Amino acid sequence: MKDSVNISYFGQSFFKVFDKNKILYIDPYNAIGGLSVPTLKDKVDVLLISHEHHDHNNRNFASDSTYVISHPGEYDSSNILVRGVLSFHDNVKGKERGENVMYSFNFNDINFVHLGDLGEKELSNEQVDDLGVVNVLFVPVGGNFTIDAKDAVNIINQLNPNIIIPMHYKTGNLEIPLAPLSDFLNEFGGAHEEVESLKVDTNMFQDEDFETRVVVLKNN
Repeated sequence: MKDSVNISYFGQSFFKVFDKNKILYIDPYNAIGGLSVPTLKDKVDVLLISHEHHDHNNRNFASDSTYVISHPGEYDSSNILVRGVLSFHDNVKGKERGENVMYSFNFNDINFVHLGDLGEKELSNEQVDDLGVVNVLFVPVGGNFTIDAKDAVNIINQLNPNIIIPMHYKTGNLEIPLAPLSDFLNEFGGAHEEVESLKVDTNMFQDEDFETRVVVLKNN
């Protein structure tokens, strides 16, 4: 059986996904008003960047050995299979904010999807097919610059993930005008759990009694 996979959250859309052998970062940010760049000493194997805005593209975490991905396509590094799927940062085909790359990646036989700063209110059938089976979904919910709570629920219904992890919402002293997490939790309804970090493994998703759940990761 493959090792379990750990997930930590650092605010905005920045996640660390890792096991004992490899580390993947997604959308680490540069300095943002009210949110400091975390001090991390990891040797990052794979770095995913959804788009070139300063709160998503901090390449300073990369070393010479880090495999950096910032464009659509298919990639294989450190036994992590990655597919970048083109989307837009707005709902008018990128005319306002440009392109955004959604990432589907298989890490120890678990399928993760990170939507970046998705602005499209609905995915096409082709995008849904390209993203594939979704065990863990990282979805923006804060609106203004991305989809909002209502749109996020629509996208979730299209992708049918096992675990939903909201991101890109108002946290602490963040000065970017985003909606609070409560807007999404109220829109989605049902129970949610709040944890410091999350550990997942393939057995979880083979359980016939496993129900779709929202997991809120505390900002590290």
